[in-house]
Amino acid sequence: MRLRLFLIAHQPLSIPWSYRTFLTALIYETLRAADPNYAQWLHDVGFRWGKRSFRLFVYSDLLPTHYRLTPKGLSDVHQMTWQVGSPDPRFLETFLKGLNRRGWKWKMFGTVVEVVEALTVGLSIVGEKMTFRTISPIAVSVGEPERSKHPIYLSPEDPRFIDGLKNNLIAKWEAFYQREWTGDEFGIKVWNAKPKLVEVFKTEVRAWLLTVKMWGSESMIRFAYDAGLGIKNSQGFGMIEPKG
Repeated sequence: MRLRLFLIAHQPLSIPWSYRTFLTALIYETLRAADPNYAQWLHDVGFRWGKRSFRLFVYSDLLPTHYRLTPKGLSDVHQMTWQVGSPDPRFLETFLKGLNRRGWKWKMFGTVVEVVEALTVGLSIVGEKMTFRTISPIAVSVGEPERSKHPIYLSPEDPRFIDGLKNNLIAKWEAFYQREWTGDEFGIKVWNAKPKLVEVFKTEVRAWLLTVKMWGSESMIRFAYDAGLGIKNSQGFGMIEPKG
């Protein structure tokens, strides 16, 4: 499930290109306003399976209705939409309670922004084949210590990109449900890829805006919608929505 938020700035808002670090912190602050223990657990521990741990929430790009491009980001923003989602019902419940305790207002980039609408949105119909579009870019990486001490971000043209998407999605599913994935086979195909270099937590991430087709397991398709595809979902990567 996810929340689709409609935001109005009390004054013209300027949004820097590297806004994801701020938004991730804002999500934790909102959770902390309602349940400090849950917020701390999610930040420090998360959903664990084996040696891996996941925060299991995802959010979209900020989508202003009108804006002006500047070298530093977007300016003259008055209204925008933003989506925040998770497969964990407790996350959304806590997030909404935190919003309520903050008076449905945030201070974003020095300007007061009011949440005037918060709609709960789910994937009501899941078919055996579904096509999605990204509303925040997808990133996939591999480690190659002999080549680089840093993760190497893959292109969708690399055969490892799809394998990375599938393996990461299964690992997140197992961490959430605390059992091994033994469900139906599923497939992923991507096209119309457009690169996007994104700075988050002082690190540049090479990610992709693209079209995604998924088929096979309806359970996994729904989970991909709720949790996001690829890595760094809790830092604003990998949110998808049905195309059309």
